[in-house]
Parts: sequence; C-alpha cells; structure tokens
Amino acid sequence: MKKYSILYAIAGIILLACNTNKPSKDGLMKNSASYNYELVSTKKILSYIVDYDTEYYFSMLFPYTDQSGKEYLTFQNTSNQLLFYDLNTEDFLYKIQLEREGPNGISRPSGYYIEDLNNIYITSSMPRILYKIDSTGTVIQKIPYGKTDSGYEIISQSSWSTVYTPLVFIDSKLYLSQHPWQGNPVSKTPLCVVIDTLNQSYVLPYPFPPLIEDGELFTAPDATSFSRIFNGKEFVYSFFSDENIHVANIGHTDVRKYKIKSQYIGKIVIKNISISDMYEHAKFRYGNPLYGNLIYDPYRKLYYRFAYPGVDLENGPDYISLTALGRKKFSIIILDKNFNVVGETMFPEWVYCPSVMFVSRDGLYICNNHPMSSSFNEDILSFECFEVKKNNR
Repeated sequence: MKKYSILYAIAGIILLACNTNKPSKDGLMKNSASYNYELVSTKKILSYIVDYDTEYYFSMLFPYTDQSGKEYLTFQNTSNQLLFYDLNTEDFLYKIQLEREGPNGISRPSGYYIEDLNNIYITSSMPRILYKIDSTGTVIQKIPYGKTDSGYEIISQSSWSTVYTPLVFIDSKLYLSQHPWQGNPVSKTPLCVVIDTLNQSYVLPYPFPPLIEDGELFTAPDATSFSRIFNGKEFVYSFFSDENIHVANIGHTDVRKYKIKSQYIGKIVIKNISISDMYEHAKFRYGNPLYGNLIYDPYRKLYYRFAYPGVDLENGPDYISLTALGRKKFSIIILDKNFNVVGETMFPEWVYCPSVMFVSRDGLYICNNHPMSSSFNEDILSFECFEVKKNNR
C-alpha cells in the first residue's frame, strides 16, 4: 500500500475531550433520549488486504450482488482501478484497470455503478460523459450530457460513497443529482435531472431548499452538500446543514420533509467564512457541527443518518485528508421505514471511519481502522458489523 505518512505518524498521539456520557463495554454511547433501539456490535469483523497501488483513501466503495447471489465488495482506488473482493471470504478476486488514453480512455474517473459485471458505468468529473465498460475495461458506450432540452446546463455527477451519491437508474433513465455552481445559483438549481436512453434530458421540478443566498455559495462550506439515496420508490435527500430530510417521489412533484434531529447537535448555523489557508479551512469544516450521509438498509427497511457534533480541534492532523474518512466524533440516527427516529448511538472517537461503510445481509459494516488510532494498519481495510437491537430499558 502507498504510505499514508502524515496520518500514520500522528496516529494515537491526539487525545481530546471525551463525551460526558458513560460508554458501555464496547465503547458505544447508549441512547440518552427515550429511544427503543440502538446499534450494537455483532463482533463480526471483515478484513481485506489492500495492495501497494491503494492509498488509504476510500471515497468510492460499494457492495455488489450478482444474479447468483454472490456478494462482492468493490472500490475504486487512486490508481484508477476497480478492485473486486469476495465480500464474505475476504479473498481478492481481480481488478479492472481504467485506461486514461486511447479508445478506452476515461478522463478523470470519479466513481462507478455496477449493473452487472459486463455493464459497469463510470462517472467522469470532466468532461461530462458517462462511460459504460465491460469486465475487461473496454468502453462499450459513451453517454455525453451537457444541457437539458430546456437549456439548463447539467453539472457532472460523481458516484461517491464518502459523500453518498450513487448513480440511480430507473427504467433505463439516469437520475443525476445536481449542485449549485457559479453558472447555476442556488435559487435556479434543481436537485435532479433525468437523462433517458435517447439522451433527451429534462429538469425535475423540485429546487434546492433555500439554505443560503445565491451570493453565499462559495463562502459557506458544506451548505449545499447532501447525500441522496433511492429506496426503490422514493428519493431521500440528507442535506448536511439541515436537520430535515427531503423525501421525493420519482418525479419530484411531491416532496415531504421530516425533522431528523440528533440529540447531540443543536441548531446548525451556516457560517460564512473567508479562509485562504487550505489547512485552516479544512480544520474549520472538520470541527463544525453537521449532518452527513443517509444510508438505506433494504434488508431491514431502516435508514441510518450520520451526525457530526461540533468539536474543538488541535493543530497537527491532516484534516484535509481526514475529512474523506469521516470525522473524529459521530453518531448514527436510526429511522424506521416511515422516517420515525427510533434510536441514536454515539460512537467512540478515532476508532471508526464513518464515511467508509456499507450495508449487507449481516448488518451495517463500518470501517474500524481509523488512521488516528494507535492500532492503525495501512495494509488492511477492515470493517466491524453492527445490528439494530431493542434496548433493555
């Protein structure tokens, strides 16, 4: 594995203030509100050996199940390779190299979606092209997109897991999430556009919620960041600076809001800052209270919303890199199928990487090999399984 030198050198050094709640034997903070359920470790660990071409930076990681029921754990590394592991045996199976040039060249790959092993879609941050490849890395289709039929300029979408925005296909139509940018201010940006198989495209009617003004777009970090999932019937959006989640039908003509508030976060105030130093900017973002990814568990019809309480930070860590793995302090809010909050569990600091996780038949797997932990091993990608259980109160 390539060295994650800065983080490895400081791993285990920084110990900051602990949560005032008393942890249980497994280090998890129990629910302080009158919730009935909590996340409990099953003690099952999955560990995957990563090779020298892989940096400890997993921004694109997804499970995949083929038609025979075989489960894979897959991820894209910084060497532009898709790696496939047997999810249950932990064996490395094979990798697909994404070419940079030539007839199979893919410019700046930024994530993927596996329909099956011979139909894999690769997103590109630039140009705005969706590539379809087979298991050899051969490009079998290019789907360019630029403007919708009405003239809206579509921005490219990455299919990431750290900021959870996987591609969504419904009846051969691709649903791309959108973000404001200088040419498309907040007030004129839709949450979603659709590209059909004929490459006709159109805007869905629900716009960005008015969390900030147009002029604040580049001075309010994370104000327009969000996670999006599709549960088979509806789209669910979790904005990082909004305690509400937004639940939309497929056409985005009917949108409902639910208040999903963490007991560890007060009112989120969107701060306008102007910090030219990248380190200080990353440090501010890392310590500011925010919500995070919302993950759907189709096996148990549950949702998990990640929450990040505000923390005071010391100088030293590489916060720019740490942000991709998830923050020091986090909780997970448990929602039932009707979006009722039924539990929330606070996790111990510097143990888990909340941005590196996946759901399987066993439960919710969270990476338990944080670079700030004294036991960090840069050659292993390991996960601990958690399940939702009724508490004993």
